[in-house]
Amino acid sequence: MLLSQQQRISSNAIGAELMENRISGMLVSLFGIVVLFFVIPSQTEVVDYGWLKPATLPSIAAVIITLSGVLHSVFPKGAVEFEPASALRALLFLFIGALGVWLMTFNYLIAAPMLMLVLMRVVGERRWGWLFIGVVLLPAFIWFCVDYLLQRPLP
Repeated sequence: MLLSQQQRISSNAIGAELMENRISGMLVSLFGIVVLFFVIPSQTEVVDYGWLKPATLPSIAAVIITLSGVLHSVFPKGAVEFEPASALRALLFLFIGALGVWLMTFNYLIAAPMLMLVLMRVVGERRWGWLFIGVVLLPAFIWFCVDYLLQRPLP
């Protein structure tokens, strides 16, 4: 049976979307592999104390990222749409995150609450209770877990 031109265009568009999904899944998998085999070994130290080694949680996260990318490549779903406004918003979050990481090299206890406040305000959070949890309690809890429980220093 011959397909109409509209059906062929529609099937070509679906095929292109699936290919874009597969490519994005492969890129995510590649990112996870690079992080697992190059970034984590070069950025974590080997220690013989503590019940949780510094590379354990990042390695688990990198494996999850890699497997997620593989699954997305094998089973692509959904439409691919590019919206410039969303891309600019993503770049804004990337800039804020990079600035926050840079500020944390000076002092975590000052930079983390400031970063949380900026991020929460950018996403539109206005409720004082949630702001208090995100700006005060969450960084304090992370500091307590890392500094006291895991006995790892924060900057």
